[in-house]
Amino acid sequence: MNAETRVHGYIEERTDEIVEYLRSLIAIPTQAVPGENYDKIANYVGEKLSGLGFETAVYDAPDDYMETSGRDILGLDGPRSNLVATLRRGGGPTLHLNAHTDTVPVTPEGWTVDPFAGTIKDGRVYGRGACDDKGELAAMVYAAEAVVQSGVELDGGLILTATPDEEIGGIAGLGYLINEGLVKADLGVGIDGNFGNLMIATNGRVRWKLETKGLAVHSARAHTGVNAIEKMSKIVLAIADYRRDVLLKRQADVPVSPEAKTDKLSAMINVGSIEGGLAPNIVPDRCSVIVDRRTLYTEKLEDVRAEFRGVVDNVSAQDPEVDALITEINFREGTYIEPTHPWVQEVKGIYEGVTGIPIPIYGAAGSADMCYQINQGGWPCMGLGVGDKESRGHGVDENVKISEVIDLTKVVASIILAKLAA
Repeated sequence: MNAETRVHGYIEERTDEIVEYLRSLIAIPTQAVPGENYDKIANYVGEKLSGLGFETAVYDAPDDYMETSGRDILGLDGPRSNLVATLRRGGGPTLHLNAHTDTVPVTPEGWTVDPFAGTIKDGRVYGRGACDDKGELAAMVYAAEAVVQSGVELDGGLILTATPDEEIGGIAGLGYLINEGLVKADLGVGIDGNFGNLMIATNGRVRWKLETKGLAVHSARAHTGVNAIEKMSKIVLAIADYRRDVLLKRQADVPVSPEAKTDKLSAMINVGSIEGGLAPNIVPDRCSVIVDRRTLYTEKLEDVRAEFRGVVDNVSAQDPEVDALITEINFREGTYIEPTHPWVQEVKGIYEGVTGIPIPIYGAAGSADMCYQINQGGWPCMGLGVGDKESRGHGVDENVKISEVIDLTKVVASIILAKLAA
């Protein structure tokens, strides 16, 4: 029996155990805003990997990384705890695998199950983070366990990181680890994506807080005041025009998954939240929105900033009462690796060999931490994950198909074997 057969058998025999581990991860709420239990989940995963012989360390990002992440505007609180687990055997290459520990927030409306219970039904595990990214985290951990416990002799280094804040840019997460030289590798895989797709590109992201000022008066004399919400509405409509007329036509030559509803990787912008006004009988003198701009890996940040500033300035030029302040919250770069890169082709072959299904190569309209591995770390990387059309990532009743988690565990284990088995 060869090593891969032994390792895959180990994984299959422990399907129930892997599911229970995933449920235990879901049971630790780790919502990115404000940022809760990051230390708890880092230590929890670290304890398991330490028991397998990994050297583990938890690094809390310093205050300046919190500030750059947008702490004050977003209301971030608590330590940004990053787990680094290293297993080194011999002088071969170093492989870095990363999964993120944070999730998007939970709004209780609409859920039919407890979002932190890890409910099992119809072959799926339900809960916040099930498919983004705790299913992937469980797969990464058990892939490493299967290789170690199956007695495979390794030649090289295996680094597993479990990092926070991916959902808000990853600056105090994987960005911190790589920028500070705490993780160095020759090859990488971002364990974050969708099942059945190989992610070679991601959009970047810039977020701004945009504020308009007005003049508050009694609503009975509304015509004598300046309504900050009305002024903001002009900017919001201009942003919608900018998306339709400019950004949707700006594309990179990378195919995207069908869910993106565009032919190729496209730039994008969205006004995601709005606040303003005190009472119906007061003309509001303040209004603010949060704007999310998805940037192509081909775009330069300074150009993105200037172009958005131009959209706002054009509105002000047409209406001098539009007094707008733009504050940048944070940004994360886009990234790209050539589909013909040998590492991409090797992982593609491994995936198809394990699952028996062809895997398309695509770019993600979203943003992901693999940009830090490629752009800052300098090692080749692509993304793999779990989740299908029924998984409802970021939505109510988020879930993951158990068979996908097991298949991904096998794929990741086979990647480890392909690069590190002696």
